[in-house]
Amino acid sequence: MINVVFVSRSPSGEVKPFVKEQADNLMKNYNIHIEHFLIQKGGVMGYLKAVLQLKEYLNKNRVDIIHVHYGLWAFIAVLSKILTLHNYKIVITFHGSDINKSSERKIGLLASRFASHNILVSPKMAKYFRKKSTVIPCGIDTDVDLCFRDATRKKYGWSEDDFVILFSSSFSRKVKDPEFAFRIVEAFSTTTTRPVKFIELKGYSRNELTCLMQAADVLLLCSVSEGSPQVIKESILNSLPVLSNNVGDVDLICEGTDNCFIIDKKIEKYIECLKVLSSSKARVMNRDHVIMNFNNNLISQKIYSIYTQVLSYIVL
Repeated sequence: MINVVFVSRSPSGEVKPFVKEQADNLMKNYNIHIEHFLIQKGGVMGYLKAVLQLKEYLNKNRVDIIHVHYGLWAFIAVLSKILTLHNYKIVITFHGSDINKSSERKIGLLASRFASHNILVSPKMAKYFRKKSTVIPCGIDTDVDLCFRDATRKKYGWSEDDFVILFSSSFSRKVKDPEFAFRIVEAFSTTTTRPVKFIELKGYSRNELTCLMQAADVLLLCSVSEGSPQVIKESILNSLPVLSNNVGDVDLICEGTDNCFIIDKKIEKYIECLKVLSSSKARVMNRDHVIMNFNNNLISQKIYSIYTQVLSYIVL
């Protein structure tokens, strides 16, 4: 059995859904045991405390691979490995914003030199890595029934005429540019007779998110930067039309998919597309690209291949 510890950041103490789903799928499909180590506090003192806590964990548990999710946290694994004087293999998954931010990029790329392998969620990140890297996007559970729209709209009290716009994240996340999104919705509301509801994606469980996406009419994304946004994959899976600027690898995720609009980040462009969607009541019908390329079973197979590869390396 391969013993892996997933290192990720979570101030709440709860493993983020996409990290947990990846771990669960690996354990379901392969002879792998995964434990989660969560970094709960940021800043220098928070990171130093995490180094010592991870060192203690490694001394008490058998670990073959430390898999770090997000480049900035990788140095915690590197320092813990040095302090324990053990030949743990380190795998780092870079999720996008750790490369998009120049300050974090320098730290992450330096840490990547100590890794046995680096996983990149988007091919657009590959230019920063010369070797020891593979593009493997985060997967999603593609086994979803499209049967929740009517019941969910009734639950939230939305009429058939209500036009429901989902924001791609929490309104508090500045990198998602919520201020720009509010300007879009405010301007669009003056051009339509349909009541407009604008909802942030915050605090929902996985099942609630599935129902909400099937009930809504469009997902709006207008981020300053992105890696390979899970929310776009989830939207397409739930037949929810996508309206986004060309950021991260949104264009690659939406490739060949109907009712996905990738536009310049201009308010008038967003309004034009919202008018089309509000008049047609369109849904995504061709979900094949997302189902074939981002399902969790395929992704776990690729990650397992990386694990077996790094464990076969001969230490000189």
